[in-house]
Amino acid sequence: MAPLWKRSPFVGFGIGVGFVGALAIALKLRQRSTRGVIPDEISPAIFATRSVSTSQGEMVYHISGSGEPLVFLHGFFLGASSYEWSKVYAGFAFNHEVIAPDLIGFGESERPSKALGAQEYVESLADFLREVARRRPAVIVASGLSANISLLLAARYPELVARMVLFLPTDLRDLQKCRTMGLVVKSRVPGLSGLIYRRHIAQLPFIRSWLESYGFLNSSKIAPETLSVLANCAQQYGAEHAILNFVRNRHRFNASASLAGVPAPVHILWPARAVGFYPSDAVNLCRDLPRASMEILPEASAFAPMETPEDIAGAVLRWVDGDLTALQSI
Repeated sequence: MAPLWKRSPFVGFGIGVGFVGALAIALKLRQRSTRGVIPDEISPAIFATRSVSTSQGEMVYHISGSGEPLVFLHGFFLGASSYEWSKVYAGFAFNHEVIAPDLIGFGESERPSKALGAQEYVESLADFLREVARRRPAVIVASGLSANISLLLAARYPELVARMVLFLPTDLRDLQKCRTMGLVVKSRVPGLSGLIYRRHIAQLPFIRSWLESYGFLNSSKIAPETLSVLANCAQQYGAEHAILNFVRNRHRFNASASLAGVPAPVHILWPARAVGFYPSDAVNLCRDLPRASMEILPEASAFAPMETPEDIAGAVLRWVDGDLTALQSI
């Protein structure tokens, strides 16, 4: 039988911490991750891959189609990238110009060591939309923390956002929510968090166990491709910075003060089976927005865009091409 730490990667955190701490500095000097090639599966073959400079760094994005710009923004989680929406957004390229970026710190985009807060992400997205959407108001489909950042974007730059569909919007201020997103590294020893991340968190056994425990309802739907892309993105040089900044409380913010200033209509898709997330959060969010509605997805997980993309695509389609102008607050 395999050792316990191999059978349950979460247990591995508590094993050998003292020893690892003593070697942290030496190993950090010897173990520098190289920038690897991210698998082509990160985006559908019909999408072109391009990049654009923003105030916070270079953003890589995938684009195809023509028409009204439709921008898919991935959440903030372990191994995150535009791949989260890749099984959903391809079908929208027949009627829209579909744009799927990797946010700063994730995927193929620039991964700076400095901590970026919500406002820095807002500014980078505003730069991105002005350049790539050519100042046309865009339809935003966003998940997780990116959904809340999109609300800040719409409040500050309303001319850039036509309407929004938000999947599981969250501020991640709750520890359980951070755990669900794979943001669980914490250490006060200098250099130790990064070492634990590279040697344990970013490895396939941990990622598989995390998805089985928190992300997917049905572990048989965790495709080898999904594991490969998430692990590859998680292992990229500098990928740990965005994740560790979560744990250090750098990215947790409260968007409630800005919600009354969001003029764009908003529809919230809430997965009922997401561990540690509650529909009451969506109800409260709707009440604070001038024009909002919500839909409970009874059999959806926190990572439904990857687990059940057909269902999510249908839910998004109903609202992206529907009439959101008449939405009223709940």
